[in-house]
Amino acid sequence: MKFYQLSVIYIFLVILDDHRCKTDDLEKDEPLKHDFDLFIFTQSWPVSVCLKWKEENSINECSLPSPKEIWTIHGIWPTKLNTIGPAFCNNSAKFDVNQIKPIESQLEQFWKNVEKNTKPESLWQHEWQKHGTCAAQLPILDNENKYFGQGLKWLQKYSMSTLLAQANIIPGSAYQLEEIYNGLKQVLGTDFALECMHDRQSGKSYLIEIRICFTKELKLTDCDGILLNNSSTKGWKKLKNILTNCNAKKEIQYPSVVPIKYVESPVWKIPFVQLYKLVKMLQWITL
Repeated sequence: MKFYQLSVIYIFLVILDDHRCKTDDLEKDEPLKHDFDLFIFTQSWPVSVCLKWKEENSINECSLPSPKEIWTIHGIWPTKLNTIGPAFCNNSAKFDVNQIKPIESQLEQFWKNVEKNTKPESLWQHEWQKHGTCAAQLPILDNENKYFGQGLKWLQKYSMSTLLAQANIIPGSAYQLEEIYNGLKQVLGTDFALECMHDRQSGKSYLIEIRICFTKELKLTDCDGILLNNSSTKGWKKLKNILTNCNAKKEIQYPSVVPIKYVESPVWKIPFVQLYKLVKMLQWITL
């Protein structure tokens, strides 16, 4: 009798464990439901992105858009106010480049991966898996074509190339933080965030990204309450009511070209005497 009871208990535990495993598998495959309040639409200045990429490693090369003086899209980021994210909301959703074939040529120009050493579509894949899978909770953005297509629509209407020019902020010049903010605020009409790249070698600050915000209904809105605290945005704070990581005490460079020191490849020169010794050694080895 005791053996029978133990057998029943064992079978029950096996069935229970199997049910838990199946439940876990389903939870892994199903999209995670993450609430968010608005979208951050981030545009990048390719020249500054290139500068940052080359600063990370001198052998890095850039692939700038044509024409060069256009702002490009970094991403559309669903965001919960006063928090980071959400992100990676559906691990089972794989990036399928075929879904964006109809708009791929536009993405290659306006949602461009400046980092030439990497795969061209790697930026799109990252943005879709990290942010697009969260945006996809809304029917209006529930696939890759809709998500990336919406970015192109916003860029057409709110291109920083156009808006900054209307505010008399022109590439090739340097500006105070308040000049950029006040000029763009007057044209745009809403609050936004400014990101600078700080060059370790020169100590200069370069304008690299501008972030504007949209409601879930895809309407332009203020960015008040957004919180960004990752490796690229350390030091973000409200500075004179401006959300930025830029140094208000320094001029902000808005470069039209990548500084020469980052363009020129190093030329390795071997002194003549050392070269002569190397040749003689090779001759001796091959005797």
